[in-house]
Amino acid sequence: PTQAQPDLAVTQRAVLYEENMGGGANATPTTTQGRVVWRLDTVPGEQGQQLETVVRATADFPEAGLTLAMTVRRNLDATLPASHTIELAFTPSGPTAARHNVQDIGLLQGKDDEGARGSPVAGLPVRVRENLFLIGLSSLPNDIERNTDILLHKNWFDITLKFAAGPRGIIAFEKGTAG
Repeated sequence: PTQAQPDLAVTQRAVLYEENMGGGANATPTTTQGRVVWRLDTVPGEQGQQLETVVRATADFPEAGLTLAMTVRRNLDATLPASHTIELAFTPSGPTAARHNVQDIGLLQGKDDEGARGSPVAGLPVRVRENLFLIGLSSLPNDIERNTDILLHKNWFDITLKFAAGPRGIIAFEKGTAG
């Protein structure tokens, strides 16, 4: 038997920005501080395939009652024209759960620091159901190169959200050195 490789887990900063619906057009967004934990996991591949390494990030916002679990993995499905897939699973909880059901998302964007403008990955976000989404990263050679650059070299990521209750939001989370 082989020994399991210990998970690499590092906590970084995360911020949830929510549209403030009560203050009119010039209302300041609500900001909730959170944390994101990055780790490498080994998961079973498709039938007959080897074990596969995936990257997981779990962004948690306890005060807002919202958690995002993101998994990045190689695409092994030949029928899907994607180099990798990014699964985004949102879990609302607590008294604000109904307010935080996610209806739609934008593309993942990479940026150099928290306040910078992001560069979106080349891909297609697809809603699987409320609170569960997949982004298929383009398998075109130039897009693979661009996406790899964004994922490897950008230190922050943004994901835009549309909540089922109406407001919009952004989750910004830090990759850090180990992410």
